[in-house]
Amino acid sequence: MFYFGEIEGKKIVRSDLISEIDCFFTTREFCLFSKTEDMSHNQRILEGYLKVIPVTNQPVHGINIERVVSSKNFYEETDGLLLEKGHAAFMNFGDCVPLVFYCDKVALISHAGWRGTAQKMAQVSIKRLVDDYNFNPKDIKVVIGPAICKKCYNVEKNVYDELYKTVENPQGLFDIKDEKFFVDLRGINKKQLMESGVEQIDVCPYCTACGEKLFFSYRYENQTGYRHSAVVKL
Repeated sequence: MFYFGEIEGKKIVRSDLISEIDCFFTTREFCLFSKTEDMSHNQRILEGYLKVIPVTNQPVHGINIERVVSSKNFYEETDGLLLEKGHAAFMNFGDCVPLVFYCDKVALISHAGWRGTAQKMAQVSIKRLVDDYNFNPKDIKVVIGPAICKKCYNVEKNVYDELYKTVENPQGLFDIKDEKFFVDLRGINKKQLMESGVEQIDVCPYCTACGEKLFFSYRYENQTGYRHSAVVKL
């Protein structure tokens, strides 16, 4: 279940599914990335809270996953950051789906927009954890963070068709209304995880585009340069 918290009076959102580690999602009040403004003040607040300098990445809507090492603090062309004890990372999002995985002192943050979802980033991430650590998917906990909801995510037919092929049972995840195509990006990722054997999943109920406007929406805010973030520390 998701619930609100604060860091120095700035609102964040957490999931109690992975309470063993420090994991949260920032809101508009605690922006860590902007293409137009210096976010160093908020980043210093984050570093003070975490007591370590977190690494980050340059997402390219792919499925490349990099292991975080002490000698490197920025990962280019990377949509997944794999963390072990002593490391922290944050990853930025506009409307795409944040995926946070945790099992036995290992965490992974993955970025799944429609292209990453079409390439089954959720399943690629599970496979990486299974291959590298011999984890059982049933033991892996996954938190799906704030992302655009189905009623707000109108896509082109080619995108609809690509995503439709990624799950065995697409019922309830796709809609066609007035010749417009809608997809449930969070739901598709959840379904992909379940088809990989994952049983422990918590899905954030908040949409980035509608509702309480807690987060930034690239699509509905004129391609805003602001982002909210997924933060993890082990």
